[in-house]
Amino acid sequence: MKRRAAIIGLGHQAAEDHLPGLLGSSRAELVAVCDNNPDILHQRADPLGVPGFTRAGDLLDETAPDFVIVAVPHHAGRAVTEECAARGVHVLKEKPFATSIEEARELAGICHKGRVELMVTLQRRFNPIYSSVAGMLDQIGTPFLVGGHYSFHTPNPGAGWRGDLKQAGGGCILDMGYHLIDLLLWYFGLPSRVIAEFSTTALPEGGYDAEDTAVVQLGYDSGLYGSLVLSRGWRRRRSSCGSWGRPARWC
Repeated sequence: MKRRAAIIGLGHQAAEDHLPGLLGSSRAELVAVCDNNPDILHQRADPLGVPGFTRAGDLLDETAPDFVIVAVPHHAGRAVTEECAARGVHVLKEKPFATSIEEARELAGICHKGRVELMVTLQRRFNPIYSSVAGMLDQIGTPFLVGGHYSFHTPNPGAGWRGDLKQAGGGCILDMGYHLIDLLLWYFGLPSRVIAEFSTTALPEGGYDAEDTAVVQLGYDSGLYGSLVLSRGWRRRRSSCGSWGRPARWC
């Protein structure tokens, strides 16, 4: 029997990944979609032939999905996840898991109490380029140094919710750097020490300069040391990614 699925948030990630994935799945069926922008909602929902809602609570109450894919801006994820947990609906949430340690702990507790599974989308673990590294680590000896560099170039880093500090909930670490950090945690486990330096510029009326840079240092009791440089810029869109033992490359 197919699981009843819904998508809340119909931005780029939903349109490019989640909708095609659900429509092509043999184990799940799309039963409803939701977006608080009526224009985007009609644009996405009408061709799909499924009910569309502008309020997450209405979708949950009227269609009773088994699980929901939550692909909303960072600041809205908690409220939607709480609504799902209150109704016993499982959640697959676009990263980040939360915008702070406190929020992460509270969400985990809420979902545990509601007996729902809260999963986070970190799709790079399924990319053969990255998954192959996990299978090679036992062949290279004991690592002592890890270096990573990820630069994200976009025509306008501050466009949309990314340019609003309240909605973004953080800069390049929570945006695209989250993926690189997750990969290193997958490969090497949780570090015992973390130091992060974040550089950005505050703008009037609560905004901030989304063209930012962060440096993250990871220390392990084994002696392993990791250093990551993450940055977002306005130039031509191109990403660089470095992995263990290899220099950064354009991809």
